[in-house]
Formats: sequence, C-alpha cells, structure tokens
Amino acid sequence: MPVETSASSFEFCSTWKLAAAREAVFEAIDDFRTWAEWWPGLEEIVETHPGGPDRIGQKASSRWRGPIGYIFRFSIEAVERREPEYLKGLATGDLSGSGAWTLSEYQGWTDVTLDWNVRAERRWMEFLAPVARPIFVHGHDHVMKAGAEGLAGHLGVELRDFHSVS
Repeated sequence: MPVETSASSFEFCSTWKLAAAREAVFEAIDDFRTWAEWWPGLEEIVETHPGGPDRIGQKASSRWRGPIGYIFRFSIEAVERREPEYLKGLATGDLSGSGAWTLSEYQGWTDVTLDWNVRAERRWMEFLAPVARPIFVHGHDHVMKAGAEGLAGHLGVELRDFHSVS
C-alpha cells in the first residue's frame, strides 16, 4: 500500500543492533501481545483477528502515547511473514500505510530494520504536519529508541546501536 506523498506522510527507517540470535528477536517482535510489557509508549494492544494457520490476516488494534502526550490509535494486519527474517503489516486508523521488519544476523548480533511508511490521518496532525513535522519525527524516534531499549531488556541482551532516519 503506497502512502500518498503529502506534508502528513512520513517515511521512517529505524535500525536496532541487538546481541541476540535472530530467532529470539523475531519471536519477540512476532509476539505483539507482549509488546506493551517491554515497549514504553505502547499503552494497549489487542488481537482482533487471529488470521489463518500461517497468521497472515492476523489483526491487532493498538493505542500509543507520544513523548509529549498525544495519543494515536491504529490497527495493523499481517500481510507477509517469512520466519525468522521478515514481517510486514498494513496499518489503518490514525496512521495508515505499511510497516516491514527485516532481521539479519551476523556473528551473534541481530540487525533489526523497521521501514514504516505512513500517513497521519487525524485532522489535527494533518493540519499541523507542515510546521510540526520535526516534533512528529522526534516523537517517532523517541518511541522507537524506547522500543529498542525495551526489547534488549526483555531479551536480557545488549543494545549496541540504534538509529532512525526519516
């Protein structure tokens, strides 16, 4: 699902480098039901559809709080899964678009890349996007870094690197 280019469209690429086997990292990312336990900013996530035997079509609704207090809600549907290297989902709600997790391992370290291409659908975000874009980008980076640190803590491993570009 391509995201229409506008002031309220965002293309983010976040990378995390974790001292863990790819399978363990994939399992933690794939089990979204535990994310709220280790991902600060995620207030609630609820499975709304289990999907098929391969879990394609699995859906969940989520509520996130940004670092300056705004709340946004969106649902995600799994549309592609290649264990243990790739997950892709489509988002609808306050954010619409797609997100894809890619995992690669080298010498016991797993590189996790999240490509998140979304459009803000809330009216106030659309209205403010031309001037508030740096705040939204900072909020995204903050939430992603908290996720990387939370996942490292959840797995009991070192987070060697985090960076995000938009």
